[in-house]
Amino acid sequence: MEGKQNNTWSLFILPVIWGTYYVASQKLVGYTSVFVSGLLIRLVTFFLLLLIMCKKGEIGNLFRVKGARHRLCIIGTLGFLLDVTAFIGLSLSSAATGTALLKTDVIMVNLISVLIYKKKLNWKSWGYTFIMLFGVFMVMGVNFTNFKISDKGNIFFLLSALFVSINAFVIKGTQNKKNVEIPVSDDVIAFYNNGITMILFAISAIVTGTVGQVKNVFADGHVVLAMALAALGQTMVYVVYYYNLRNYAVWLVKICLLLMPIFSALVTLVLFHEKLAIMQYVGMVIVILGAIGILMQQRTTDEIQEKESN
Repeated sequence: MEGKQNNTWSLFILPVIWGTYYVASQKLVGYTSVFVSGLLIRLVTFFLLLLIMCKKGEIGNLFRVKGARHRLCIIGTLGFLLDVTAFIGLSLSSAATGTALLKTDVIMVNLISVLIYKKKLNWKSWGYTFIMLFGVFMVMGVNFTNFKISDKGNIFFLLSALFVSINAFVIKGTQNKKNVEIPVSDDVIAFYNNGITMILFAISAIVTGTVGQVKNVFADGHVVLAMALAALGQTMVYVVYYYNLRNYAVWLVKICLLLMPIFSALVTLVLFHEKLAIMQYVGMVIVILGAIGILMQQRTTDEIQEKESN
């Protein structure tokens, strides 16, 4: 396992954070346009990241990114594209189908790992991956009867999954980049990612004429709370997700994120009292069993590699 980390808590806390963020942002989008929601979430996150960097004394590092600027711009642009394509998909198709299709990024990451980075994944790892993905589709209650991959909404969901996959490798490459003034920290990458995405959301809100909806958000305390929780979740996603990408293989991080729909479903169950079907509970069990299988397989692989290196 990359980074030689023995503590895997961050792999399992990330889906909890991301799942909570997803629920909060979905509630916010219900009150305003996707561009205004994206802008407000990123604006609050902007100040939270500034506070974190001030506490760590990293503000000066924002101006010492020579050699990594183009990568940071790519990360921010991909961050915007993955959000926009997902939002367009949600406007054209069901949320359940969209959330499930967005998780196909794990397949894309596996393919990129094997074809481009020559990562060896055995048949067991692939098998457990598809088992987890099948469980995710069950948790999200996807109806395959009328499912067509060629539907416009589904195409946008798959595009978003592709942008997510590519961005993960660009982020990891930036974390490991050598020919820079100083090593680029995770907080610096997150700040540029969030900042560029925020600017692009602002431009989109202005162009679409929806920027005036900002005032509507602050007229309702519940909407303000949803925005605050979404921004806090986005900030924590940056912190924990980038930590995981730095210390673990991209494919393993993505595998663990397949647990996210479970926590999203449980959050809506506890907070909003939405009932879950029996098949959704079965899907949760399948996802968890698949995750256990993946981690046991990875542990075995690590032990073999450690013996060979000694």
